[in-house]
Amino acid sequence: MGYNKLLERQIRRNLRDDPEIPEKFLKIFQAISDSYNHNASDRDMLERSLDISSQELNTANKKVRSALAELEEKNKDITDSINYAQKIQAAILPSDEYIKSLLPEHFVLFKPKDIVSGDFYWFAEKDGRALAVAADCTGHGVPGAFMSMIGSSLLNESVIEKGITDPGKILQAIKDGVIKALRQTGGRLQQKDGMDMALCSFDAANKNVQYAGAYNPLIIVRNGEVLETRADRMPIGIYEDDGGKTFTTHDIQLQDGDSVYIYSDGFVDQFGGPKGKKFMSKRFKQALIDAQSLTMEEQEKMLGKLVEDWRTHSEQPGGISEQMDDILVIGVRV
Repeated sequence: MGYNKLLERQIRRNLRDDPEIPEKFLKIFQAISDSYNHNASDRDMLERSLDISSQELNTANKKVRSALAELEEKNKDITDSINYAQKIQAAILPSDEYIKSLLPEHFVLFKPKDIVSGDFYWFAEKDGRALAVAADCTGHGVPGAFMSMIGSSLLNESVIEKGITDPGKILQAIKDGVIKALRQTGGRLQQKDGMDMALCSFDAANKNVQYAGAYNPLIIVRNGEVLETRADRMPIGIYEDDGGKTFTTHDIQLQDGDSVYIYSDGFVDQFGGPKGKKFMSKRFKQALIDAQSLTMEEQEKMLGKLVEDWRTHSEQPGGISEQMDDILVIGVRV
């Protein structure tokens, strides 16, 4: 009857007294045998399928590993290029020695979010005045770094080459240069790239500072109080409500012991703290007041630690908030 051999041996072993399998059991035994054979066939088919699937999986794994290796190589090339770009950007930024020759008591707190930065600082001397700039370009990382190089180049052109020394006129010249360089027309769908900037011109002999700002304000801490000079509410670059407005130059008389600060918004906008909130301008100003007993070098370290502590005392998973933007703060004591 074609029983499964193993099943037939088991049946005959248990029917020792009967040489033949009783006919009444034949159908049952045949059904059991057929079921066993089907299961064996299914098992064989499954094993063959698993063997094919294993081969396909190995092939897929090889392709994935090859793709990952290619991606890692490309990522390394990109990272190497960005690291080289960082060296170029660092070379463009003025050295601490040069800044100290213009403004002996100063600090520059500079913390890029990425390898390269959209924030940049610029210092120069012209007609006996020391100029300082804190700028924040559209974006950060590589796009911001490209804009920072345009901004630095336009500052050199406006001040060093053309001899413009009035802060408001310098900002206006840079704005015109950005619009021209980026071919901005003010179209509705056009990208509104540009930069925010605070520019100070110090006359140390007469204890005077001239300031102009595009969104970025000027803060003076005097006798434990904050004196803030607000910036013009327009960027350096094209924007919809331009209306022919120009940047305002503020002329401010300083006193012995005054500390002057210009900065980008990266510090005050940093999320963190026990409730995961922004640092905010009010807390930043109080920190500047609290720092007045410190030297400028000590203030830089204090502010750097303050913003890092704010990030790391966060309720975010892992207890740390990502740095949201480039951070730049410049301080000068007269």
